[in-house]
Amino acid sequence: MSLVNFLRFNDDSGAIISDEEYWNVFFRKRMHGDNLHNVLHSDISAKLGIQCVYGGVGYPSVHREVVEKTRERIEQIILEKGVTAIRRVKDVARIAFDCLQEAIRIRIDQKMQFYYGFKTQDLNAGQFTVQGETFPIETAVVKENARKLASRETQDTLLKVVIEAKAAVFGFDENGITGYYLAGENSIMGYVHEGFEAIGTGKYASGLVFGQDFKAKTLKMRQQGYSPPTGLFELIDSAFLAGEHFKEVGGNYNFVLLDRKAATAEQQYRQVFDNEARLATEIVRAVRTGYIQKKQGIDLLNRLVFKKQDVTAIEKSLFEKARDRNALDLVLRGYKNQEVASIFSVETGDQTKTEGV
Repeated sequence: MSLVNFLRFNDDSGAIISDEEYWNVFFRKRMHGDNLHNVLHSDISAKLGIQCVYGGVGYPSVHREVVEKTRERIEQIILEKGVTAIRRVKDVARIAFDCLQEAIRIRIDQKMQFYYGFKTQDLNAGQFTVQGETFPIETAVVKENARKLASRETQDTLLKVVIEAKAAVFGFDENGITGYYLAGENSIMGYVHEGFEAIGTGKYASGLVFGQDFKAKTLKMRQQGYSPPTGLFELIDSAFLAGEHFKEVGGNYNFVLLDRKAATAEQQYRQVFDNEARLATEIVRAVRTGYIQKKQGIDLLNRLVFKKQDVTAIEKSLFEKARDRNALDLVLRGYKNQEVASIFSVETGDQTKTEGV
């Protein structure tokens, strides 16, 4: 299923994160998922003044198809109606939602064609045509079974993972950072007014991180939002906790940073992955296991991601700040925290909510 979380830091910036793990029809684990996609080509984004990222969980081929069709449809709309036809993130989300619904319907029709020789449109018309000859759909059992399939009431294993596809569209326009939730199963496109969303298998663990943090803030604090380094820490922490406690979430994490005030398109939409993203996750893990303080972790994230300092230098600084660098080394390599604590006689503890920023 994988995981996609996004968090609006403030009116001008935010980020979306995903992991690389995916289970193919529940039985084969793959660790090379690519779930975050820019749905606007750079030249179109510059014309519109919009940046949007699409993050999908569920069957990967469905989301790849949705992204490609969304790009094509946006280009077609602009060509036919001009750039003013698309002015908001909501417009992009609506196009992506329509493409998601169409991708699901295509696969339902393929299943109906395989079983009965006709598609949803033929069922609605009460007849279908083969090689120029028209046949009425009259058999009651066939009509009822086809209706259940067309209405998603009946689903087999392969079709179920397609219908349950979910996505998030996160981006900014002239009104600021905003996000939308797309659900193929329930045909829902919802505006995310809270400023954060978590979809996929680990959403409940991620919701705990966001919920605990928001609960600790006053309304004024929530309106002011986060500084980007602090917001990024909370976002990575949400993904990290999901990977710790839920199946089908794991591997390396990658994320996209959005900055409406940045001067160039490359700075407005920046993807962080591989070594940089992995070290960012390790910094959060070091805080959560109690080896560095939260304020130290946020400072390291700021230097690593936003100031773009050398990865090796930041990693060295991480271990210099650790209260036991040898113990932290083992924890980051996968050793159990309590086992490491017994070896090095250090205390364990969750520092994420007790240390000041």
